[in-house]
Amino acid sequence: MRLKKNWEFKRVYRNGRTVVSRKIVLYYCPNGKEYNRLGFSISKKVGKSVVRNKIRRIYREAYGRIESQLKKGYDFILIARKPAVDVSFQEACKELYNLCRKGKLLQKKY
Repeated sequence: MRLKKNWEFKRVYRNGRTVVSRKIVLYYCPNGKEYNRLGFSISKKVGKSVVRNKIRRIYREAYGRIESQLKKGYDFILIARKPAVDVSFQEACKELYNLCRKGKLLQKKY
């Protein structure tokens, strides 16, 4: 599931919380549904379309890796910063996991 509409992004920006790392910013907000949704915001200042799409693909796959460990019912927006241009898949997974841990978005292990 993805965030697509402008009003969905605005709702997360207005009502959500933020956790920050060197390469990405993660906004999150409860959505009242039984599933999570993900959206991306990557400025043209980061790079041309090939670079932006590469970053999007890497972080979408990294999100897919940790999705089963996340609490349900949230909207997420990932905003890429300039240092994300040279991110590897392993770095993206680690960074996204750490941001979710910092935001207390991971399910508790029993």
